[in-house]
Amino acid sequence: MDFFNQTGKMAIGSRLRMLTDKITNDAELIHKMYGIDIRAKWFPVFFVLSHGEAKTITAIAKEIGHSHPSVSNIVKEMVARGIAKETKDKADG
Repeated sequence: MDFFNQTGKMAIGSRLRMLTDKITNDAELIHKMYGIDIRAKWFPVFFVLSHGEAKTITAIAKEIGHSHPSVSNIVKEMVARGIAKETKDKADG
């Protein structure tokens, strides 16, 4: 923690990143505790898709405020785990 003592307020971004990582890890522990097989970062995509409507990566990204590459990676992870199924869309390749 000497780094943070030396950098003070200038390290706010790093401190917030560490806090975000801690909260995400805690959320995943809570999911495991309740037997929910979902990563915390997947939740926004999972929620959007839980309504049963097929959506493009672009539409999901806009709805949840994430980047297209981020949503694409999340969907790939969810598909690999059998939580979502991917369909080909000409708009998203």
